[in-house]
Amino acid sequence: MIQDWMIINKIKMGDPDAWDILVHKYYDSVYFYCVRRCYGDCDIASDLTQDIFLKLVESLPRYRFIGKFQNYLYTMAVNTCNNYLKKRHIEQIELTDNFTTDLDTSLIDEILHDERKETVQKALDLLPEIQREVVILRYYHDLKVKDIATITGVGVSTVQSRIYQGLRKLEKVLEREEFYDG
Repeated sequence: MIQDWMIINKIKMGDPDAWDILVHKYYDSVYFYCVRRCYGDCDIASDLTQDIFLKLVESLPRYRFIGKFQNYLYTMAVNTCNNYLKKRHIEQIELTDNFTTDLDTSLIDEILHDERKETVQKALDLLPEIQREVVILRYYHDLKVKDIATITGVGVSTVQSRIYQGLRKLEKVLEREEFYDG
């Protein structure tokens, strides 16, 4: 796969196909991050994702190759979601999970799988915003702690602490739901 710096250089040189490559590479990841941050509201997540990519179009000509591009993009996503959530004071909305399941599973397995995902999402929604944000970045987007620290603008030890505290709270909620045996 073509490296980010190569795509960005092509964009800066005016190659319109390079934008398609960049958007194709990151759109779904940014969108699903927004879905989880916005309590499962796909319409809001779609709008925010569009806003993020519009901001990227505006800022990319000034982008300097300092650090990973992915961190730059996720920083935009974190800030855009934070600004939206601050403005709207969103109430928690029950997540309707639109992810596909394995077609080989039985109907009962599928229902249990969906119930577990819904239970985990509801537990995640109960976390304080600063813990939910880092848990989503770490476990749903598989980012390294150092990258999360860069994206959120806090120290590595702070990210580690927030992840630890968030996981402990998730564990307690899931134990109450009799979902976790830990």
